Amino acid sequence: MNSLLIATNKYVLFIAATLFSMALCTSAIPRIIYISKKKKLYDLPDNDRKLHSEVIPNLGGVAIYLGFSVIGSLFVKTTEFDKWNYIIAATLILFITGIKDDLINVNPSKKFIAQIAASFIIAFLADIRLDNLHGFLGVFELPYWVSLVFTVVGCTFVSNAFNLIDGIDGLAATIAIISTLFLGIAFNISNNISLACISFSLMGAIIAFLKFNIQPARIFMGDCGSLVIGFTIAVLAILLTKNVHHFEGNVLFHSPKAVLLGALSILFIPVFDTFRVFAARIIKGNSPFNADRTHLHHYFLDLGFSHTKTVFILATVSIFIIVISFLIQDFPVNICILAMLFGAIGLYLILFLVRKNKLDGDVSCSPKSKPIL
Repeated sequence: MNSLLIATNKYVLFIAATLFSMALCTSAIPRIIYISKKKKLYDLPDNDRKLHSEVIPNLGGVAIYLGFSVIGSLFVKTTEFDKWNYIIAATLILFITGIKDDLINVNPSKKFIAQIAASFIIAFLADIRLDNLHGFLGVFELPYWVSLVFTVVGCTFVSNAFNLIDGIDGLAATIAIISTLFLGIAFNISNNISLACISFSLMGAIIAFLKFNIQPARIFMGDCGSLVIGFTIAVLAILLTKNVHHFEGNVLFHSPKAVLLGALSILFIPVFDTFRVFAARIIKGNSPFNADRTHLHHYFLDLGFSHTKTVFILATVSIFIIVISFLIQDFPVNICILAMLFGAIGLYLILFLVRKNKLDGDVSCSPKSKPIL
């Protein structure tokens, strides 16, 4: 009876964290839109890479951070999880940097320094580090300094990855909802109640934002939203690998390497897309940070898919990868990760070839290319 009461209470907490965060974010966004229009704080279209044709406020991340930080602080039990203050400090750095960039633009190097600083707070001060690869590429426990650098680079990369997939209405928010839902469920099953509440409070804020961000978007999350979301999900993914210790009877994870695989699966779409784009730019001799139209969502749009259909396809792929990670978790970790990677590359190559054929067909059928009869 007592265990049933405890279980009931924790689900009430999860629902409350989600709903209160949704309510706070929902009430804040219309006011942010109003102030943005009043003060002309817009994301201006450039008729090139940006896909919107109207001026749209880009401070949705303010509402997301408000819901996440306030509700998360109310529901976290610090005696159970004493790292929350470090997460707030780190995300606040990214939030302020993101707002400045959304309003007046920030030098990329300064943004990078802010991301490194936030990641250093997490890895060094909070001691939240990925310290074991569980046999991936033959690597098990990482030396302290290797783990520190690996975590700083990883958190920085993932925060940028979510920033870069925020290119069409609803995409970054939908992928983030899937990730936080998975994290919340995983932490709950592993009996990490405070971490589950953090996940659900972030999820609730993003769900509320998505209502205003689906096509046609009335507001964008901006850098102050995407950087914070990507960073927080990266930190929670690391915490997942460090806070699951009991595997007997665990319906999700059978071993420590399965936890690592699950954590990687929720990050797979943004990380794979960003790594692929960066690699392609470097191979061409360009800076990896030079913006272009080579992200996965650009490919789908070039094929004629709407924003909504593109988001649905990529969200479905993300869920599929997460499910597959559970189905193959008992195989050797190298085989699991390579299977996920080759599967993603195969799907990308199909998308690349279909898009190339369509664009080549459009060129050959254009009036300028038609032969004179």
